[in-house]
Amino acid sequence: MTSLNFKYLFAISFSFVCILPVIQAKEIIPPDSAYFITESSGLNSLFTDDYRINPDNDGNLFLSIDNLNFFWNTETDGDIFKGYTLPGFRLMPRIIYFPASMIKLEAGMSLLRFWGADKYPCYTYQDIAEWKADDYQYGFHMLPFFRAQIQPVKQINVVLGNIYGGSNHKIIEPLFNPNLDLTADPECGLQFLYLSKTAKIDIWTNWESFIFKNDTHKEGLTFGVSAALNVTPENSFFHVNLPVQLIGVHRGGEIDDAAKNLTTMYNATSGLKFQFNTNRLLKKISLQLMGAYYKCIQGYELPYMEGWGLYSNLTAEIWNLKLKAAWWRSDDFINIFGNPVYENVSIILDGRLFPNIDVLSGGFKYEQPFGNGFYLGGDLDIYYNPNLIAFDPAAYGTSEPSKVSKSFNCSFGVYLRINPSIILKKKH
Repeated sequence: MTSLNFKYLFAISFSFVCILPVIQAKEIIPPDSAYFITESSGLNSLFTDDYRINPDNDGNLFLSIDNLNFFWNTETDGDIFKGYTLPGFRLMPRIIYFPASMIKLEAGMSLLRFWGADKYPCYTYQDIAEWKADDYQYGFHMLPFFRAQIQPVKQINVVLGNIYGGSNHKIIEPLFNPNLDLTADPECGLQFLYLSKTAKIDIWTNWESFIFKNDTHKEGLTFGVSAALNVTPENSFFHVNLPVQLIGVHRGGEIDDAAKNLTTMYNATSGLKFQFNTNRLLKKISLQLMGAYYKCIQGYELPYMEGWGLYSNLTAEIWNLKLKAAWWRSDDFINIFGNPVYENVSIILDGRLFPNIDVLSGGFKYEQPFGNGFYLGGDLDIYYNPNLIAFDPAAYGTSEPSKVSKSFNCSFGVYLRINPSIILKKKH
């Protein structure tokens, strides 16, 4: 059994060393601001970051605390997944240095703690990890953090190491579950970011599992593309863009000693987004109309190898409040990282399938900034499936379902993000 107490002590010591300079720091600044392009991102500061490099920071040294505190809960009465609660915090203290006007380096630690848990199984975390009694960390789920970023021109950023992941990718909920911002490991690999007045493009690879020669497990990675092409200017009264999104996984490798079963599957979506920008108390109204596609190219025999979905999402931002209503319809769809309520396969009852599902949802999100880098927020989401038709393995190929029911799910969360950038050294 490996308790890794020394890592626990190192994390506490590292955090103390990082926070100690705050006593002497004289200036707290917000994250890098846009000095060349305006990006309208809405209420997203709780879970997203401004990745752009400000050349005025050339030679400067900063301390970033980056703490996210959360209490999130979901309740369900259906057969697709079980409800659970996430109480805890994330802490990513790191030193940020700009050795040149176009280069940014970050080094620190990523720590995840759930209240009431002292032992954390040594896995790559996506959702809540399965318990592993013989290999765990004590106190925190802990990982090193390092990011190297270059901005050769103002529209382009290339990131190596820990990339800007999670909600920064701006993937729709049926393809990306927002609570992965609370549970998943920081993504790491390679990322290409492009931002201009005509387009936003994010292309990335998240390397989740490295293999050595004759390793007993598979190489694992996630790849994705998230792009929005502007038909009209983003800040115009009537804005139209064309979103294109793809996220997939690959499990394989050539030098391992594991069974030679490769797996490659992906989800993709595209459509139209219409948005009215009012710049008043009612800030904006937007409507997304998207078509989604699922494909398993190779791998284990899954219940469905191909499927499709339709998604419409209406939102309105009033002051610091976002109201939302959505509809999802899918056939034979398996989402890889999406909210399980949008999936045609049960993840708790082995073999139970839902060939066709309709999900109606509504809710709100609130976010209140308090100074530079401090945000308080909360959200509530309700999901309703009026006609959930289930088939178990014994009923495959027949016209008689195993169960016909309705499904009601709801979730809520409260969040506090403390993310100031504290200047430790100025070049000038």
